[in-house]
Amino acid sequence: MTENELPVTDGHLRCTDGRRVTPEKCRFCMHSRYFVIDGVAERSPALAFCLRERVCKEVAFSRATAVGCAETRGDGYASVGNILS
Repeated sequence: MTENELPVTDGHLRCTDGRRVTPEKCRFCMHSRYFVIDGVAERSPALAFCLRERVCKEVAFSRATAVGCAETRGDGYASVGNILS
């Protein structure tokens, strides 16, 4: 799975399904991998549910300039909550 970097402009980005959303929505999306903040890729909080990654750090979403997204089919947002239920 390859990651696409979705640019954030004026506090919003274009999700892979075409909707305009805030980076904060991506925090619970199973496809988000990282947020670019001050030029540094910070791993996504959604990875806290991944047994391999276990991310526990909070991210400053309001300062994000891009979001690394692994979604490639155009389905858009998928909640990590669906994995847990």
